[in-house]
Amino acid sequence: MKPFALDTVLSYRQRLEDIATNNLVKARQLEHNVQTELSRHKDEYRDLITRREQVQKEGVNIIELISLEDHLSFIQKKITELEAELKKKRDHVSRTRKELLRKSRERQVLEKLRERQNAAWKQHLNKKEAAILDEVAIIFHNK
Repeated sequence: MKPFALDTVLSYRQRLEDIATNNLVKARQLEHNVQTELSRHKDEYRDLITRREQVQKEGVNIIELISLEDHLSFIQKKITELEAELKKKRDHVSRTRKELLRKSRERQVLEKLRERQNAAWKQHLNKKEAAILDEVAIIFHNK
């Protein structure tokens, strides 16, 4: 048995895990950005609905009402697009999280292997040292 010789592989796995962590952080940030934009558009849509109701109660110019309805339609379409994009971002975050977990497990397996091999190597060295000390003790005892 010899000491762990795959340190470069372990450091490579650690780098892959770090990259996966960074990818997850970026994916979460993109998801958050889309969520924020979606919330902003939903708020704007509610405000426009309230404004339309007020204008209809007060009496309105038909051109202004058409403009308001067009804007409502545009915002509704944008909300639908953002909801679809948010779903894609959430799926991407989920895939990225799974990738990070996989990379983390691969690194942990190598770390456990390193610990076991180093422990076995240390035990081997201790046995060798004990054998040498026994030989020295026997030599000095026979003198």
